Formats: sequence, structure tokens, C-alpha cells
Amino acid sequence: MSFKWAYDQNGAKVPFMQEMYIATGTAIELGEVVLTTPGVGIAAVAGTDFDDPAVGIAAEAHDGATAGRQVGTAIKVLTSPSAIFAIKPRVAITATGGSTTTFVDSNLLPATDDYFNDGYIEILTCAADSSLIGRRVKISDYTGSGGTITLDETLSGALASGDTAYLCPGPLAVGAFGWDLDSDGTDIDWESSGGQALQIINVDPATFTVFCKLRLHQFGNDAAAK
Repeated sequence: MSFKWAYDQNGAKVPFMQEMYIATGTAIELGEVVLTTPGVGIAAVAGTDFDDPAVGIAAEAHDGATAGRQVGTAIKVLTSPSAIFAIKPRVAITATGGSTTTFVDSNLLPATDDYFNDGYIEILTCAADSSLIGRRVKISDYTGSGGTITLDETLSGALASGDTAYLCPGPLAVGAFGWDLDSDGTDIDWESSGGQALQIINVDPATFTVFCKLRLHQFGNDAAAK
């Protein structure tokens, strides 16, 4: 999955986008967070420590190899500082322990209680019970110290170290920021903290959707890198 335009806080009914310069060989994915550097053009902000302002989300791909726009010198970017983007998180978290009622991830961030309450995990792997794969389970409580997610039900098999899941936070995460992006710059990494640029605006756990905005924006409230 990747970031997709959902709505704009300024009330616009359609997304605002503009064509921006990109070097012919630069590779950008559709839905990737990007920045612009005067004299250089559009580049990715993928990877660790997403704490600098970005200019927007790529509205098209530019692989730097395929004939046509993919190797052209223009790329369409969603650049409104008030745009809200939807993401269905698909960066897996990995258990360091667990049980039939808990999923423990000591690497999960932040180490603050209740951030993920009333959210969901979607089980990707479970060595003890493969029938649980794909199951979405509500989170009743989160203990930040140690990363213990308490489930709202008792599972048919115990979760354990090495099992994996997707995570969608609940409403108490609204307003939070501090996570980095995945290596593609198209999703949130719940196990990597330090970022300051992406902020959660709303969540819809029922559809496993997180709504975010670029808290630090090159055309908005923070133009300079930290």
C-alpha cells in the first residue's frame, strides 16, 4: 500500500497537484513521500529519521527507466500543505513474545501507554495456529513499557516470538507523531521512531485506515530541514 489523497482540510473537493522538476534517472514510486531541493528537483525522503519537511506525495510513478513520462523531467506531486492522506498500514510488526491474549513487541513505539487502545492487529503469521492468519483482533490495552498489546479476545493459539502482524492504532493515537517511514517512503514504520514530519489526524480501525498529514511541509509551516 501507499499514501493516497483522502481529503483536504481547506475544503477542496479534488486534490491539488502540480508538475515539478525531476531528474531523468530519479526513481520515485506512486504514493511516495517526496521533497524538492532547489537546483536539484524532486527526490525521495524514504528511509530512516523522517524528521525533515517534505513537499508532498507523488501522484504518479517515475521509474527513471521506462520510455515516456517515467524518464521525463516532470512529475505530478500532491503539494497542498493541508492535504490529508490515507494509508492502510502494511509494515509488519514482529512479536518478541505473546500468548493467547497478548502480542508483545518490545520494539514497538512509542513506549507510552494506551496509544494503540481500540485499534486492531491483523495476524500475518502464527506458528502455533495457522488458522489465525488474516484474523483481525481488537486491541483492548497497550502497555508501552515492553510493548504489550492486550487483545480483546482469547485466541485459539498462542502468539509467540517471531509471529508477525499489521497494526492499526485506535483513536488515542490521533495527534501523535514520531514514527519514521519504511524504506520505500510509502508507509509508516511502527518500530522506528524519531520522525517528526508525519502526524496522525484520524483513524478508522474498522477499515484498518490511518489518516495522516505532513506536519512539516516545505510549502507550509516548516520549509527548512532540521
